[in-house]
Amino acid sequence: MRKLLVLGAAVALAFSLTASPHHGPAKVVIKAAAKKAAPVPFAHDQHASTLAKPCDTCHHTNKGLTEDTVAKHKIEQCSACHLDPKTPDIPSMREAGLQKNPFHSQCIGCHKQQKKGPTVCKDCHKK
Repeated sequence: MRKLLVLGAAVALAFSLTASPHHGPAKVVIKAAAKKAAPVPFAHDQHASTLAKPCDTCHHTNKGLTEDTVAKHKIEQCSACHLDPKTPDIPSMREAGLQKNPFHSQCIGCHKQQKKGPTVCKDCHKK
């Protein structure tokens, strides 16, 4: 019985290590515009497992980033550049406008192109 439990635990561990093909957090909460709008929960795992594009589609500063090359890259949070006051020429996550906020332009643009996913404020910024 004990051997069966150990074998079951080993199989469960092996499955858990291979079940999630992407690297990174399962969920992210984007709070940069919290003073203007509700924080946005983002299902990173869902996007990483369903997108047919490489990771550098969103992680644009990590050219060549894929699930296989993630260990070779230093992945920084979007806010490292998109909230840095020293880089006023980079679009800020605090901007409300559709064209100025990098999430609004990148995410909504992709959702419209794919014809799925939220495209209006209240669908992401839930109170």
